[in-house]
Amino acid sequence: MRPHNQEIIGDIEECLDELSAPVVDLTRRVELSEGACGNLVCDHEGATVVGEADNSSDPIEFITENGFSIVRPWESGNSPRPTGGTYRFGVSDGFIEREVTVEISRRVGQEISLRTRGRQLSESFWICCAERHLANYVSEYGDFPDDDQLIVEKPDREDVLLAIRWKRSDE
Repeated sequence: MRPHNQEIIGDIEECLDELSAPVVDLTRRVELSEGACGNLVCDHEGATVVGEADNSSDPIEFITENGFSIVRPWESGNSPRPTGGTYRFGVSDGFIEREVTVEISRRVGQEISLRTRGRQLSESFWICCAERHLANYVSEYGDFPDDDQLIVEKPDREDVLLAIRWKRSDE
């Protein structure tokens, strides 16, 4: 093998070592989430799984660490389930309630498809992805997105790792 190729292999091995620990941690979190199967909710630390009855028509609220509440309005039957990369969520900071639109750009879909070797992802994955980006935004900035719209232009590492582990279809 040529010395240049050995350097490249060494660089790749070093990058893999750096990524291994976070991937193991995320894999554990995803497995806990997958084990929850919809009607179960993981606690904040991700160590315990708590059963919850699904006999209510109230949608589940996603509460961020800084007190923002994110709701999927279609879960209460008030609107159809969104498709096509544009998702509307009810968002409240405890005082103000707004409808925020999150759009997943085509580039994100293409990049995730490329990184997952063409895996076809269900609409539930894209909803989760949009909701997570919205939660990250309100957590980081402590405010609603400008014009109540957030456009996801590029996937982050967690998007790709979740895509790899996501079920292939909505069941």
